[in-house]
Amino acid sequence: MKSSGGSMGTSPTVLLAMLVAGLAATATAAAARPCDTDAIRLPSSGGGGAGGRPWECCDIIVRDPIFRPPRWQCNDVVAECSANCHQCEEAPGGGGYICRDWITSLFEPPVCTPRPWDCCDNAVCTRQYIPYCQCADKVESCPSNCKECGQVESDPPRYRCLDQFHGYPGPKCTPWISKGN
Repeated sequence: MKSSGGSMGTSPTVLLAMLVAGLAATATAAAARPCDTDAIRLPSSGGGGAGGRPWECCDIIVRDPIFRPPRWQCNDVVAECSANCHQCEEAPGGGGYICRDWITSLFEPPVCTPRPWDCCDNAVCTRQYIPYCQCADKVESCPSNCKECGQVESDPPRYRCLDQFHGYPGPKCTPWISKGN
């Protein structure tokens, strides 16, 4: 059978309608599923809304390298998962629980243990799954949370924080847009 337009196929409007209907059906099926019965929630877990973040801060943060926008998972071992955690598992070595929920955010979630620097443009990190990092920025004075500060230039005096941090280096001090100026 020939179509009057000269090409066989489905119109873009029909394809869009099918896509929207498929997404709506998937969302309805996901909402109708019962709660995960394997989740471990302790009675002492506090309240919190269903839309809340499953953890407030995280030291062992993992970023999904493929998913866009970025999504993050916290692998910290805690005494109990929050009420907002949907996928709580016992830690592999025992001694606590890990919330395996992913959150989507353009920004890296806050760390629980503060970094030795507030921001860093030139981080030097190991290539481990969770890296050890040092900040190689030369600054007028080391931040107050830096324990070991070394002078690297004398005229004018410039310093570098020599502390190592187990985790990602954190935000940049200089926005990427202004680097070319």
